[in-house]
Amino acid sequence: MNMNASILIPLILVLGFVSIVVTAIVYFRSELEPEVLRQRFLLRFYLYATLFVSSLILFVGSGLLLKVGLSHAAGMPFSYRGHPVYAKAYVEVELGRTPEEPKLERIEYRQEERLRDLLTGAAFAVVGGLSFVLHRILRNRVESAEERLVSFLNKGYLTVSGVIYGGAALVLIPIGLYQLIGYAIIAYPEPKSVWQRPVPGEILGFAIAALAAWLWTLPHLFSTFGGGKRG
Repeated sequence: MNMNASILIPLILVLGFVSIVVTAIVYFRSELEPEVLRQRFLLRFYLYATLFVSSLILFVGSGLLLKVGLSHAAGMPFSYRGHPVYAKAYVEVELGRTPEEPKLERIEYRQEERLRDLLTGAAFAVVGGLSFVLHRILRNRVESAEERLVSFLNKGYLTVSGVIYGGAALVLIPIGLYQLIGYAIIAYPEPKSVWQRPVPGEILGFAIAALAAWLWTLPHLFSTFGGGKRG
């Protein structure tokens, strides 16, 4: 990931830390689970923690795959920053003469970068997805649908997921749209402006993945806190 996505990891860490601290404070001050659930606390904690980590791995993999997909749909410059290629200049250096600067010939977009993101994204998505599905099945066997309505771990897991993916979506979507508008309407004379041209595909890929995860979490979150049957 290049500079366009450098905000992603710090953002997730900050949102995750704040939401986990708030959740822990609420638990120790007021929200106590029934005794039958507390007897299975360690196993349930493992399942929910692994579910959360699996969802993060799946999120990263999905973001990389979307970045690759956008580069196929809109072209390499949409998702990847090019590399300048300079002409070889053989300048005779004379006394008191300043050597000429190398001439910038073109901007090169390297297919191996897209292939690397494709393989990394696929590996993350497959591993994260399989782990998420497996541990979700195990979670459903350890906690019934009725127990999940009073399970603080379930509520905490949904709350932290909602905060992280919702916060990431609310931050990344405006940044991605801003870069998309700049990419579409601002003329950047190539090749000199390679470092000024926005690369919206990377941010938009993670923004779409965060939005999808957020929209998937919200119904479960409100259903659980509202006393519904989904969890």
